[in-house]
Amino acid sequence: MLRIVWIATLFLGCTKVGTDTGDSALINGPTHTIWSGWNHSWEMLSHRVSLIDVKPGPPGEATSGILGGDWSTGDTWSDEVNHRIHQQHVTGHELTAESGSVTLTVPPEGATATTRIEMNDAQIAILNGFSINTDIAQSDAYPTDYDPALGYTSRGFALGVTLTDDGQVEVTADVRWGPQDRDAMNRALAVADTEVTVHFMVLSTPAAVQTARFTATQELEHEPPYSEQAGAEQALNWTGFGVAGVASFALMLNETDGGDGGDYLRSFGVEMNPGSAGAPPETVAAEILTTSAIELATMTMAVNADLVWIPLDPQESRVDNETITGIHPVGTFTVPIGSET
Repeated sequence: MLRIVWIATLFLGCTKVGTDTGDSALINGPTHTIWSGWNHSWEMLSHRVSLIDVKPGPPGEATSGILGGDWSTGDTWSDEVNHRIHQQHVTGHELTAESGSVTLTVPPEGATATTRIEMNDAQIAILNGFSINTDIAQSDAYPTDYDPALGYTSRGFALGVTLTDDGQVEVTADVRWGPQDRDAMNRALAVADTEVTVHFMVLSTPAAVQTARFTATQELEHEPPYSEQAGAEQALNWTGFGVAGVASFALMLNETDGGDGGDYLRSFGVEMNPGSAGAPPETVAAEILTTSAIELATMTMAVNADLVWIPLDPQESRVDNETITGIHPVGTFTVPIGSET
């Protein structure tokens, strides 16, 4: 089984939006980091999905990880990934937050789990990163002629968190694999288990949390090589000062003829790009694309996300936004940006 881990400082950049001015620089208290989405785009080709790993971090730092099959890792060919990770650092006593994570073994039909929290006045649960990993032990039904570390062609994935009435966080994970041009892989993915870790936060503030729903469907261009595919975008109408979060998302592919096949992924993510410090994002964008030198399937992209806007008082809270961008090799990539911001 294959797992590559990189800890390095190369290929990273950071865009930090907003500067402390006036009294905001004097606000102190705990700092909570809230994720507002990400994007991964392979540099050259589309690939199987073996690992996706995204997690925000302290100022100037985040985690980005990705693996495809052997055409990404160097065994047959090598590739690199462009990444964007959006995060907001909230300092002050106005926002109360509790973080946690749940790891699920997800069969082909998806999985749900619940976990208890200590906070008794939580208003909302949001995602704060995740990982999807195929390189795990499999059941006796899994064929012996395919290595799960090589991943599978994808039909998409969906993750979400919600608060239950009895004070728990419910986590849902759906990872869909679809057969394509490799017989051994096709037999394996039909029974494959996938490890999914969902990072979450539960939050409470004096103001009412606002919500928005993003839904879009479109047929992907299919004129290879490198079809001109594009994601979907929707305007957001939030106003005021605060932070944005993602409660759930689904990035799905469906064959246009109604079949259950998957394909190699080139680019995927859902993201709200933070504006100036504390200002609401203007749009939400999402995509799951297959453009490449060789495209084997004609697909329709279906994306949706449940989004939240958490109002804050600029006299009580300071918000520092940043988008960490760059290119890194396959594996998990964690870098403190430091003076590069």
